Amino acid sequence: MQRNKQRIDRSFEEYTELIKENPRRVLRSISQLFYDMVKANVREEEDMNSEDRESIGFVRYDCSKLFVDGADKPFFADTPFANRFMLQIGTLRQGIQQNRIHVYDGPTGSGKSTFLNNLLRMFEVYTSTPEGYAFEVLWDIDEAVIKDPAKENKDLQLSVRNVDEVPDSASSQKQRSGGSLRISCPSHDYPILVIPKEYRFRFFYHLLPTRTKKEREIRDYILREKEYEWLFGGEACIVCKSIFQSLFDRLGSLEKVLQMMRVRVVRFDRRVGEGITVFNPGDPTYLQSSQPAMHLPKDHNTDHSLQERLDRLFGENAVRYSYSPLAKTNNGIYVLMDIKLHNKDRLLELHNVLSEGIHKVGDVEENINSLFFALMNPEDKKVIEDAKMESFQGRIQFNTITYVLEPKTEIDIYCNVFGQSIEKHFLPRVLDNFARAVVGSRMNQECVPQKEWIPDFKKYSRYCDGFGLLLRMELYSNNIPVWLSEEDKNKFKAEVRRAVIGEGLKEGMKGFSGRESIALFSDFFGRYSNDEKLITMNDVVEFFKHGMPKLIRDQKLPPKGFLDSLVASYDYAVLNEMKEALYFYGKDQISRDILNFLEATNYDFGDTFECRYTHEEVQVTVDFLRLMANRLAGRGANVIEAQKFARDIQKKYVVVVASQGTEIIKTDLYRELFDAYVRRLKENALQPFMDNKNFREAIKAFGTEDFDSHDARIREHVSHMIENLMKNFGHNEQSAKEVSLYVLDKNLVSKFAEAAQTTQPKVPFGRIFP
Repeated sequence: MQRNKQRIDRSFEEYTELIKENPRRVLRSISQLFYDMVKANVREEEDMNSEDRESIGFVRYDCSKLFVDGADKPFFADTPFANRFMLQIGTLRQGIQQNRIHVYDGPTGSGKSTFLNNLLRMFEVYTSTPEGYAFEVLWDIDEAVIKDPAKENKDLQLSVRNVDEVPDSASSQKQRSGGSLRISCPSHDYPILVIPKEYRFRFFYHLLPTRTKKEREIRDYILREKEYEWLFGGEACIVCKSIFQSLFDRLGSLEKVLQMMRVRVVRFDRRVGEGITVFNPGDPTYLQSSQPAMHLPKDHNTDHSLQERLDRLFGENAVRYSYSPLAKTNNGIYVLMDIKLHNKDRLLELHNVLSEGIHKVGDVEENINSLFFALMNPEDKKVIEDAKMESFQGRIQFNTITYVLEPKTEIDIYCNVFGQSIEKHFLPRVLDNFARAVVGSRMNQECVPQKEWIPDFKKYSRYCDGFGLLLRMELYSNNIPVWLSEEDKNKFKAEVRRAVIGEGLKEGMKGFSGRESIALFSDFFGRYSNDEKLITMNDVVEFFKHGMPKLIRDQKLPPKGFLDSLVASYDYAVLNEMKEALYFYGKDQISRDILNFLEATNYDFGDTFECRYTHEEVQVTVDFLRLMANRLAGRGANVIEAQKFARDIQKKYVVVVASQGTEIIKTDLYRELFDAYVRRLKENALQPFMDNKNFREAIKAFGTEDFDSHDARIREHVSHMIENLMKNFGHNEQSAKEVSLYVLDKNLVSKFAEAAQTTQPKVPFGRIFP
């Protein structure tokens, strides 16, 4: 058996050595331990908006170690929930968190049980490693010493030596002369709390090392910060306190008392209810004692044989070994899975514990410092409302688990269930859009903060739907789309971001649940996947419009027009990808054309000159100006427009030339013209091939012997395009060919022919959505 699986205990002296070596690890309350567990297993990804002054700290978290790795049933946290969860966990760092129960609510099928089961599983794993050890009291009483009549009773007077020093190794390891009574603390008490609290500050002051500046800072932090107040204000459980007092009365020395106290690692084991107790709604409310066939009241538990030995050793009722069921999760975790049936009563019974941190066991007050969690469906909140306990409601911290609102996370779920290989059956972007259609069903048409920010989405019709659902999906994924205009980006202030992101709590409560979406994808994938062709956007549209019963379509599908907008954004994206891939023009030639044109704006029609930059001879003709105006601005259909464009550029050029010391190709004017030239070339890259049937046939024949039969120029362009689609846009050869044919067959060039005249914002060629 591995060492960390054995219940190895150590002396109090050895325990203090651990404190000195790593005080912040050893001295952790249950809330601090839980906080460290989460932080150790969640990685904050790089914030792409960190330089943004309006950033609200909304970032992506990698929660796979916490909820996915090693789990029988993984839970996938989308970015909105991960941010809410990490914000909640941050509050646990401050130490003991009394007066609060953490309730996770959300619709049926949102994964609440899976989330909490995996969280508890990871806590068990973490606390079984040295990084996650917690320590508890184990009394090891030498009965012969206690019964020795020569021992005198003394008052509780702790000298400086009592407090400042710990038992030496020789005395702590001496042989016992008689029997030993080993008593586990029923409340899993922290060993340090056994020391009377009025002496703990002095104890730590002398115990913690101060050899280095860092050690002194750690000591001062522990002694003074709120995070560690529990060390100085916490009380030992009534059992340990009674044992300590009785031993001190007999032995008269703190040193000798501590020799009879051992320290061991807490074993958190959900299955036996040690450190973690989970109640399902149908679990009975009574407890069974250690005595067979004997049922006890639900607020009381004991060990009769142990109680008899304690009475003989210390006197009747000197130490009462009596505790409540809550003691087993003191300094641990108490969980209610769904507030139904018996769990309704359990939740309401926690009122006094949450209010005071105290639970009554007979006439004894029992301190309870646990982490309390519960799961709740939205309709279950009525239990609290019906109880009319407003103070209790104030002690509940809700955190909503909605249906997934991030397409990437939705895809992660499909890949986990059906295997990573499913992605190979889709054209790029198509699986993403299937996920967007599912996520769209969970979102609301109205979003007031978004509408106040962007009143009209018509200007974004190529990238987004009219309700702004696709935009919110991107924002929930911590992406600010490149297609937003500068004006709207500037209006996206911190308060707007908080309001829009906050809408995520109102969404994800309807539409396809997690379980339904898995069944939906299974049906879809079974219908459309085959080895001969990849799944296309047409397949997605057909499935959502005609592939499911009308009742489901009416109840579950995204709002009317959303699928059409999804197709439009897909079409525009793949068209631009194909144009980008087909773009075949040298940068040197573009540069020469721009430099020649800039110099030509200083001359009249018919003039011939040698360009000072390219040293080429240039003749200023109407055709030359019209060609350059068209390539740079999409204008120049007539002489007047070409002349006006040339005059506008000439005015800017004069200012640039007048600025001494700036190389022309490093000026803003040159860069603007260069970018505009490239953009126009890409926009028109497909135009020469639209009516060329050989171009389409060459794409179909690519990779086969028939490809060589096509014209060399056609082969060169098709090869260049296919290679760029594979290199820059995630395609393989098959998908590159299929998406190219999709663009041609749907005549997307004509569909978006008005691109040059539209007022919609220009965006870089390539991916519309990351």
